[in-house]
Amino acid sequence: MRIKFVISAVIVSIVNLFIFYLLFNQGKPLLAVILCLITTIVISVFWFKWIIKPVEIMKKQLEEADEENIKSERIRSEFVANVSHELKTPLTSILGFIETLQDGAAEEPELRTKFLDIVAIETSRLKRLIEDLLVLSDIENKRDRYEDKKIFVEKSVKEIIASITPIAKSRNVTVKLNIDESFIILGNEDRFKQMMLNLIENAIKYSKVSGTVYIFNEYLDDGKKVSITVRDEGIGISKEHIERLFERFYRVDKSRSTKVGGTGLGLSIVKHIANLFEAELKVESDINKGSSFKVIFSVK
Repeated sequence: MRIKFVISAVIVSIVNLFIFYLLFNQGKPLLAVILCLITTIVISVFWFKWIIKPVEIMKKQLEEADEENIKSERIRSEFVANVSHELKTPLTSILGFIETLQDGAAEEPELRTKFLDIVAIETSRLKRLIEDLLVLSDIENKRDRYEDKKIFVEKSVKEIIASITPIAKSRNVTVKLNIDESFIILGNEDRFKQMMLNLIENAIKYSKVSGTVYIFNEYLDDGKKVSITVRDEGIGISKEHIERLFERFYRVDKSRSTKVGGTGLGLSIVKHIANLFEAELKVESDINKGSSFKVIFSVK
């Protein structure tokens, strides 16, 4: 800014000296003074804009940064509050049952078995929550090592289905797979599997008993894009919830989510992993008819 001020002052002085010298020698001192004054005003206006404009831009940038910081702080505070609540609930339950066992319930075999089963369930829930938090932290802080390896989609999805067969059997849900063997994408296979596991497991858990989950691929935009869809025949999601589905800890039905063992982070992880793959997410749903989650990849 000092340099700009010096440059402007030098320019004004040179111009004024030239005008004054030229007109004074012509016997027009009054005109020389008036023109010098006008020149000073004009150049000062330009100088003012030259100096003020970057200052205004900087001010606007600072205001935007402040707004972003306030927003980030609010999101961080909400996240900490949500994490505290989600951790507190199973821990309180575990401590309560342990205290009951210590107070004498351990002497009654039936009660002991029942309480230990509940403690095991709550401990599992706590473990899943911590694992999901660590995954989100790794992705958001870009700790994942970049990979550009071939992922054979059909093979990967078959492995996922095999791993969650017990969950499907417990609800008598049939999983139908229809993915081209030639369907290949590039990236981190572990993250891809994690994304698909969350989508398929959700589809099974929120399906009606004895329902069917469909997993298939489609080619879009004249083959420039390819999608994987996971569709269920479950309870569906009302329109007002769809935009917020991928927020951390957002649940459409809190009581049902807790019942099926959700941490509230699964779809947020799906969104973050889709971003890693530069993929697009689309959701379609009808109440009591089911939901479709579609991941759209660009063909490279």
